[in-house]
Amino acid sequence: MHNVRVNQIQAAAERARSDPEAARMDIRLRGAWRVETEKPQFGAAVTFPAGELTLESDFPPFLGGEGRAPTPLAYCFYGAMSCYGATFAIQAAMLGVELRSLRIDLSLEVDFSTALGLDALPPLSEFRFDVEVETDSDDVTVQRIKQLADDRCPAIWAMSHAVPYSTTARRASAPL
Repeated sequence: MHNVRVNQIQAAAERARSDPEAARMDIRLRGAWRVETEKPQFGAAVTFPAGELTLESDFPPFLGGEGRAPTPLAYCFYGAMSCYGATFAIQAAMLGVELRSLRIDLSLEVDFSTALGLDALPPLSEFRFDVEVETDSDDVTVQRIKQLADDRCPAIWAMSHAVPYSTTARRASAPL
């Protein structure tokens, strides 16, 4: 239904009932900072079931880059937006609600004062997701889907919970 394979989701949910590992996906990424001045500053190969894609990022000039590729944050924001949009479409499909189209806008402000060492200000404003769907369903149903997306979207969860993290840094023992 509207490019969502509901039967695959239902089968995955059934497998996960007896094997919680079936609902998990390990993510392993490796990227590299580029010291060559003619290239975007950062690159990483991202693999997925049907292939691999090299993503590149470059800061805008006011942050020391040349703006030759999207900023690292653009990928974060795109990820949040696409995750929420996909979760919305999946929840609609799981409810049997056909969507003829779904458009989503994300807006927020980024303050680089802290990154520039000027002031300790929150770097991100509120994320404002605006979803518009074309459907024969009524407004109550659309709001029900929205609530399910709010409750089930991993990106929304990550924005509303402290996500544990760790960092390490070490000197390379040999040239990379």
